[in-house]
Amino acid sequence: MNLLGLWRQAIAWPVKAFFGLSLVVSGTLFYLSRLNSQGPLDAYRQRPPVSIANTLPDFLALPMGSERIILPLALVLLATMMLRFLPPNNLTRLIFRPILIVLALRYLVWRSLSTLDFSTPLEQTLGLMLFGVECVCILSAVLNSMQTIFATDKLRSRQADRDQQAVISGNYLPSVDVLVPTYNEPDFIVRRTVMGCQAMDYPNKTIYILDDTRRPQIRAMAAELGCQYLTRPNNDHAKAGNLNHALTQIGGELVAIVDADFVPFRNFFDSNGRFFQQSQISLVQTPQYFYNPDYHARNLGLSDFLPNDLELFFGSVQSCRDVFNSVICCGSSYVVRRSSLDQIGGYFIKCCVEDYQTSLKMLTHGQRIIYLNEILSMGESTRTYNDFIDQRLRWLQGNWQVYFCGKDLPLAQRLNWGQKSFLVTQFIACIQPFLRLILLITPLLCIYGNLALLDATLAEILYYFAPFWFFSIAVQGWSTDYRISQFWYDVYETTFCFPAVSRLVRLLGNPFRKVSRVTRKGVKLDGKHYNFEHSLPLILMLALSLGCVMVQLVGQWLWLWPAPWDNQFPIYFWLGYNCLLMGASILSAIDQPIRRSLDRFPLKRPCRLLIREQPGPDQMLVEREYEGVLQDLSEGGASAVFGFPLELQPGAEAELWLNPESSYPESSYPESSYPENSYPENLHAENLQLPGQVLRVFGQGRQTWVSVQFSEALPSQSHRQIVQLLYGEMTEWKRRKKPGGFDALLAILLTVVRLRPLLKRYRASA
Repeated sequence: MNLLGLWRQAIAWPVKAFFGLSLVVSGTLFYLSRLNSQGPLDAYRQRPPVSIANTLPDFLALPMGSERIILPLALVLLATMMLRFLPPNNLTRLIFRPILIVLALRYLVWRSLSTLDFSTPLEQTLGLMLFGVECVCILSAVLNSMQTIFATDKLRSRQADRDQQAVISGNYLPSVDVLVPTYNEPDFIVRRTVMGCQAMDYPNKTIYILDDTRRPQIRAMAAELGCQYLTRPNNDHAKAGNLNHALTQIGGELVAIVDADFVPFRNFFDSNGRFFQQSQISLVQTPQYFYNPDYHARNLGLSDFLPNDLELFFGSVQSCRDVFNSVICCGSSYVVRRSSLDQIGGYFIKCCVEDYQTSLKMLTHGQRIIYLNEILSMGESTRTYNDFIDQRLRWLQGNWQVYFCGKDLPLAQRLNWGQKSFLVTQFIACIQPFLRLILLITPLLCIYGNLALLDATLAEILYYFAPFWFFSIAVQGWSTDYRISQFWYDVYETTFCFPAVSRLVRLLGNPFRKVSRVTRKGVKLDGKHYNFEHSLPLILMLALSLGCVMVQLVGQWLWLWPAPWDNQFPIYFWLGYNCLLMGASILSAIDQPIRRSLDRFPLKRPCRLLIREQPGPDQMLVEREYEGVLQDLSEGGASAVFGFPLELQPGAEAELWLNPESSYPESSYPESSYPENSYPENLHAENLQLPGQVLRVFGQGRQTWVSVQFSEALPSQSHRQIVQLLYGEMTEWKRRKKPGGFDALLAILLTVVRLRPLLKRYRASA
């Protein structure tokens, strides 16, 4: 970076902070200068709410009496309780999804006929803009409801079971080229992936490392592991160019793509390959699932509760898209027919990402893409806030570029109406940051600008809006088997809002501008990182929001003005909900330290610790054995607990044996923080002998906890066994997390109240 760039970087934060603080101070002074004896939101006091008796049909008009007003909400709450006892399937979704559509249209009719009465041109303009945003959100909700009624989960599982015999018996064994594209992933991540690919239970496969950084150590690794190595002289068209170059060097009938940070399960191809006996199928996509929590869950201390934000897409949406032949290829964990790629000229290279765009091109050629909703691989999720933002901005730009590809992607001419409906949904998802920004700013405009943009009474909100909102939250969670909560979905949108709006504004001039290529993997952080660059706008908006709420409360407490009128409660509720979302988003942006590049997994099983010590220079080597229970394991180390005191010194030479023939009675195992069945019996590997040294010793009562760091020169066979133990199968601790909607809301509240990411302290790294 040149001196000018360094100077700009040095003054960026002081200038931004000063500018933001100036906005807060000037806005607060302007707000205070307009206060009078009527208090905040005087515009809502000067006129009565719009009468809806003459604008709405009789069956939609607001009834008289509080019992009749809350009746729709009471029925909705009763229906949401019933959902807990109904399994989400095609039939039950067909019953409840249309109800959501009716409630959405009912709300939209009320908004359009009874709330668009504004006194000033400014209020009319801003009010219509807000109404337009709500119309787009309702359109998205209606489309999503219709698109996600039916799913193919059970159908694909039955097909897989029906066709698996030909693969198992060896009657159908097409040649498969397994491609592992890599750009800058650390060596140990690439090694792990290749070992996982080699362990797949399929004989007719060839594994290729596609190294786009031409690293000598990766070439040597390929030779050591016994797989093929391919590279090219340049990096044109990023991953798409890398894959297209590989297609000219390979000749298998099928191609499996496994990104360098993913590890396939042993049955990966047994489950995928059986579908290709049907000649009309071109590509089979499987879910992307992650062995580590994403940055949201880790930073907020909710790793054991909060699912990955992609869980909704891979756990539910993709299976519903399969009904309309609109499955999205997602870049990894899929198998494609080589002849289908040749038909479309290889991977699509015009956009900054290749997966979604290549699948669209396949669909324009009438090819069939299906989705098998079975977790058959695991990968690494983004570990830091900046990596998450950078990755999602790249995906956003790639999705945005689709609509500017012209004849290269003739979507309007060659896709059917069902497939086009998903293009509309995807477009709304692209502009969602603009919609979220307006929803965040509107209540502030109402209060600071004294504008009546949503002039509705509390009774109207309870009668028209609340039933739709609560039912939408309940059905969204229930229909996806509680894979994600609408509340956390709003938090993710709020987090992504300002960076995405900034990127989209720049893309308006040039959708094909250059972006970063690869998300960092194996990241480590020594201390906290606050990421003010992206979270500063949310901090300023939160300060403005809390400021006006405090003015309202203090003024009411000092009897400077009366309590809020009935038609002001919706604005303050809206503002409070936004504050909750912004608070959770700001806290999640505070990256907590990451001091391990290798994840440790809970694993409770018998073990034996062999210690070799030499008491003195002239004394013989002494060996001692201790039997205990393993607690967690990684590729680089493990910890175990022993039911008796131990006197060990850190640095002592050690060897950890897993699955020994132990006489240690199971009933006397030391208590563990992990469940008894955290490791299935059918996944026990052969006995492992892992050399290393004692790293830490911690005594607690009669128990002793020992951490062992494995030797860097770990035998290759032992390393392969560890990879299979940790990454090669779906084990209990990796099961999908399914928080309910109410539990998710409580988690957000506790996160904001406790301020854990901000207040938690860590010891200095050694």
